[in-house]
Amino acid sequence: MVSPTSKSEEKETPSPRNVYHIGGLQVRFPYQPYGTQLAFMSRVISTLDRSQRDGRCHALLESPTGTGKTLSLLCSALAWQQSYTSRFPKGNLARKRSIFIPDTQSPSSTEPSNVVEVEIPSRTPTIFYASRTHAQITQVIREYRKTAYRVPMAVLGARKRSCTNRRVQRKPYLNEICRSLIKDRMKPKCPEFIGTDEIVAHPSLQQNEVHDIEDLVKIGYTVRGCPYFASWDMFDKAQIVFCPYSYIVDQVIRESNEKKLRNKLRGAIIIFDEAHNMEDIARESGSIDLGEETLFKLQSELQDIAVEVPQIYQPVCDVIDGLIRWIGSKKDSLAKRDPQHYFSSWTGDKALRELEESNITRKDFLKLSKRFNMAIETSEKLHHLSEISLSTLQELLTTLGYFFSRDGNHILDYELGLQRRFIKRGDEGDSSGKWTHTLSLWCMNPSVVFKAIVDLSSSIILTSGTLSPMDSFSSELGMQFGSCLEAPHVVDANQQVWAAGIFSGPNNQPLNASYKTNNEYPFQDALGISLEEICSIVPGGSLVFFPSYKLMEKLCTRWRQTGQWSRLCLEKDIFIEPSGGATGEFENVLKEYYDCIGGKKRLFGGRNRRAVDFKKGGGGGAFFAVCRGKVSEGLDFSDDNARAVIIVGIPFPNLRDVLVELKRSYNDTFKSSRNLLGGGEWYCQQAYRALNQAAGRCIRHRFDYGAIIFLDERYRQQRNRVSISKWLRQSIKLYDNFEESMQDLKSFFPSAKKHVDSKMLSYKEVIDLECVVQTEPETSVVINGSSAASPFSCSSGLTLERGGSASVNSHALKRRKFINSAANIIDLEKDNDQDMTTRKIEFGSDSSTETRARVQISCLLCRSPLGHPDNNGSSYLSCLVTRSSKKYLLSLLKETSRSEMPTSVSVIVTDCSLVDQRLCAEEGEEGVWCEQDGCVFNTIFCPFCSVPNTTCLGVQIMATDSSNVQFLSKMLFFSDHLNVMGDAAIKETLLEHKGD
Repeated sequence: MVSPTSKSEEKETPSPRNVYHIGGLQVRFPYQPYGTQLAFMSRVISTLDRSQRDGRCHALLESPTGTGKTLSLLCSALAWQQSYTSRFPKGNLARKRSIFIPDTQSPSSTEPSNVVEVEIPSRTPTIFYASRTHAQITQVIREYRKTAYRVPMAVLGARKRSCTNRRVQRKPYLNEICRSLIKDRMKPKCPEFIGTDEIVAHPSLQQNEVHDIEDLVKIGYTVRGCPYFASWDMFDKAQIVFCPYSYIVDQVIRESNEKKLRNKLRGAIIIFDEAHNMEDIARESGSIDLGEETLFKLQSELQDIAVEVPQIYQPVCDVIDGLIRWIGSKKDSLAKRDPQHYFSSWTGDKALRELEESNITRKDFLKLSKRFNMAIETSEKLHHLSEISLSTLQELLTTLGYFFSRDGNHILDYELGLQRRFIKRGDEGDSSGKWTHTLSLWCMNPSVVFKAIVDLSSSIILTSGTLSPMDSFSSELGMQFGSCLEAPHVVDANQQVWAAGIFSGPNNQPLNASYKTNNEYPFQDALGISLEEICSIVPGGSLVFFPSYKLMEKLCTRWRQTGQWSRLCLEKDIFIEPSGGATGEFENVLKEYYDCIGGKKRLFGGRNRRAVDFKKGGGGGAFFAVCRGKVSEGLDFSDDNARAVIIVGIPFPNLRDVLVELKRSYNDTFKSSRNLLGGGEWYCQQAYRALNQAAGRCIRHRFDYGAIIFLDERYRQQRNRVSISKWLRQSIKLYDNFEESMQDLKSFFPSAKKHVDSKMLSYKEVIDLECVVQTEPETSVVINGSSAASPFSCSSGLTLERGGSASVNSHALKRRKFINSAANIIDLEKDNDQDMTTRKIEFGSDSSTETRARVQISCLLCRSPLGHPDNNGSSYLSCLVTRSSKKYLLSLLKETSRSEMPTSVSVIVTDCSLVDQRLCAEEGEEGVWCEQDGCVFNTIFCPFCSVPNTTCLGVQIMATDSSNVQFLSKMLFFSDHLNVMGDAAIKETLLEHKGD
């Protein structure tokens, strides 16, 4: 049962209505949680509880984008951590763990020597929150700021993002330069390193204040300190650590910094967010690609230093010499794949025999690994090798360590490969180039890498908005999940999402983007016309995803030849995701797209740029991108940025890709012995995981709406829809007739907009307010569920119930009362144990001229936003624009104006929970009782203006008598003191009020 906690149950909580009983814990949550969030937090807590009882427990949790997944994870995990000492005084019941150390142990014929029993110290588990990129970590920390939890924290990042030494921060090989400057820690040559302690001791970081890398960098510039090393200093005491995946998955990083990271990971809770690609990430972490030029550079450096220090570097140099000789002996006998690509691979004993030619043997690997480690450690201290060469040695040692680990049991999990490719040098039409050779040792089984992390931790939580299909995670990662969840969306999928499979274009031309038919002109032309029709209907922005860059470029070329491209551009500005371009190039295109949706005209120039003054159709822009590309991964395209996501075909991986071929073959071979999905099943799951990720770019919060369109006749078959995300799959409509689908699409957008506007403007949440009304003949005042006479100290006690899904949280709906009225109903429930009255009061104003809206408001003087970012990161707030004749309001207006006091004033009415909480009265703060108004008021001033208490914004109603309870916990802002951004109806109402 989930319920709000009373003040007596949690005295330290400043806002009891934001504390909920979930899984036996009191969880502080900054908003009224959705049913999806309650179910999500319950699963997190039960997983962590089981990890202490059973030694380990892991979870696989999918919650669609916009459902507040990150906030739910943080609040539930931190609540559990906070209660750990009292609930688990003896710590984890499984006191010993088997720890796998892959690269330093020798294979043997007996028990694996690289599995050791370690005693886990009794301590509160550290929470590691890992995401793919630094930008995503910044977003997670932004969510952490919203919580009531404050524990010692650390945020880890790369040197290049945190260096404040202006002399070196923009130089290449920054890591190498940094190490050289501080190699003598007693007399470092970097002044910023000397000031590291100044950052840690900075006042803004005390009391466990939340910070991200950017905050540390700002402080670093202020005090002239090093944010990178400051973050590692804070790491020692941190109870929650934010970091990229690589800090946990990559063994080289995990074992660095005097193994501080690995030690802290023991018994830890590890949360991998955006974990839909975790299988690929783990495989890549256990693999290596060595280009011939990289090996030549490493060989040259080793040969030079081996002359001076032969006992350390000569054995390593011999190995690199052997690898180069081996490449030379094999490169002319590789199997031909096409005229510009040759490839051969070996696995098992065949791979062992090939490596033996390079002086890498199973028998002597322990001795060799010691030589490698000695060379690496010496070079780190004395800087004998360049950063690239040192990194190459570390990666080679790690990969070979996995290869030979577990008494050689993983030899069959690897493919030793050699590729010979012709790489063109010039532009299109220039055939000149050169042949390159790449030696690869590829991991086919991600559990080889991931098991080390599983053995270290007590619980791993993999989560994402699009984990589906989930079948492969357990077998591929080699771990059992004690809890799995596919949570529903918080939107009404039938009203806010138009999901459709369209099988044919105009003139009934079948749409099939498979490799067998995508070269045919009838398909290409029909697809172009279909996109033109869709773009003419969809307002705002559209994202069009193709299975590959090759197909996208092929289609664009055809459409330019036929004139279809010009017709598409008449409907929307077209933007194309760069193929393998630099980050800056992609960001420029993305910014242009956002600007276009925002109403800015595009500039002339370039293949991807057009200048169009007007559009005859839906307007806005269309972004052509590929599944698995940057547009499909983690970017936010809310509201008009993606009113439609159009997916062309099914994004199966390239069958001719060497790695895809080898992985399919590996899974088929070891399907039974390693309990893996068959190669075909694995291949299909990769396609639908990419598809779901692309589809997830649409519908980013509960007030969003849009169309998700699958253009391919293969979606007619049930087997091609069964792996689409559960929340979306159930809503897909199937169309054989293109014209019929377009008619339904046309009717969807006005209908969806009307539904969302109604949802936002009419406050459809049911207010479930439990309060005592004192039955006195004169005035009774409702204060936080109790009554009192003025003067008094008070605070609001309003509880809002938001719509949720009964399928995930039916118990939370037992006391919920749904109504069809546009007005809020406050239900004062009768308690048999107390003297209470029961009544229903419609929330309204004292004026007939009112407009309900969803707006952004800011101070008219300083322009600071006043809305509280909601659960979806939006600063919009729902409000009522009306006129009020409250005497206290009018008296405040009189104080700021010399004119006669008006009989009413234009106000914007909203709930306290929707505004920046710095506007609200602090707990214990006294209000002003106005008997004529029947309310207790707190005058609110803009907290952001440079001169305090100068801009009176309005009032907060802290308490009311029984006849004004509809105003309880409301904010009444003076309309004339705000800058209001909203629709035309709002502006018209405000103008009417000014004219009154």
